[in-house]
Amino acid sequence: MKHHIVTVLVALSIAGCAQSEPRSTQYFDAHIDEARQIVGGCRDGSVRGEECDNAERAVKTVAAKERTKRFLGDGKAYTPDR
Repeated sequence: MKHHIVTVLVALSIAGCAQSEPRSTQYFDAHIDEARQIVGGCRDGSVRGEECDNAERAVKTVAAKERTKRFLGDGKAYTPDR
């Protein structure tokens, strides 16, 4: 019986070490399509954890940058034709 408990504890320890760290916001900034898929998975419940937060933060950041670019244009000063 004692041998079985030790085996289970060792198996759980190894399984805990095998889990990878969640991908960062910077990763999702560089892979925005993947971030959007993760956010979709978070909304339907198939994905959970810190990756949801990181992916959603990246999607919001990219959306804000796109809105700013649409609002400000290409950054060149406006000079009206006279």
